[in-house]
Amino acid sequence: MNMYNLPTHPQSPKTVRSVIEIEEGSKNKYEYNGDLGVFEYDRCLTSAMVYPASYGFIPNTLCDDGDPLDILVVSPEPIKRATVVNTKVLGVLDMDDEGAKDYKIIGVPTHYSKKYYNLKSLEPSFLQIAKNFFSHYKDLSLSGEKVKVYQWHSKDVAFDIIKESITKWTH
Repeated sequence: MNMYNLPTHPQSPKTVRSVIEIEEGSKNKYEYNGDLGVFEYDRCLTSAMVYPASYGFIPNTLCDDGDPLDILVVSPEPIKRATVVNTKVLGVLDMDDEGAKDYKIIGVPTHYSKKYYNLKSLEPSFLQIAKNFFSHYKDLSLSGEKVKVYQWHSKDVAFDIIKESITKWTH
């Protein structure tokens, strides 16, 4: 099955399915290729940075950049590539990449032992680290891609973005 087409979680947008492409702590960037049904190596980050959380996409979503909606899944251990995680949504980071909106949803696995309710449930330093990562992870890229990072927003804003991206996928 093409992982882009995994069924929407029945409790969406509060809980979503996340497909992990990149493990926390990695410098390697992978992208899922739906035509081949595999995860392809895209590149190694040229900056001295690593992904601050496991990173992937939400199936059955489509964004203005032509890709599925991105998601960071915060967990005590890195989550392996190709794992599907039921994820409780906590908020969203507002970004532009090459002039197109490139939101980053953030959440935690639903079976997490600690209770998380919103962005304030996360360590404030983590939110700063993640924002700094996305502000600078392409700084040394040869492609010259430009990224603008704005602010973290509440889970209600994230819910609206998820619903909108599901609608774009289905139309």
